[in-house]
Amino acid sequence: MSKLLTPTELELMKLLWSHGPSTAREAREALGDDRAHTTVSTILRILVDKGFAHTTAEGRSHRYHPSIDRRSYRSRQLKHLVGSLFEGSASALVRQLVDDGELPPDELERLSALLEDDGES
Repeated sequence: MSKLLTPTELELMKLLWSHGPSTAREAREALGDDRAHTTVSTILRILVDKGFAHTTAEGRSHRYHPSIDRRSYRSRQLKHLVGSLFEGSASALVRQLVDDGELPPDELERLSALLEDDGES
């Protein structure tokens, strides 16, 4: 399974995670934009080819099911991000977020509480 999804592929995976298994027509309707049916069908087939989704036959259509859950994908992407941009250091990632002001005080408090809870295990 490929590690990365393009932004468009991720958009379709988010739809499958939130709406559940869908046909290309249902996915296109749920997206609510003007993408062609063939475009959505192609992206869904790419997700199958990459191993992120699988299909079941439904008459002349196919219903697309996620093959990986959202949490597993987030974990995979985070590992990739930390490995590729932060030389494997999760603390370097957090330091970057803090330095950039991307973690407001309430988020820092929650993160600190998580670390304290984990240390007590």
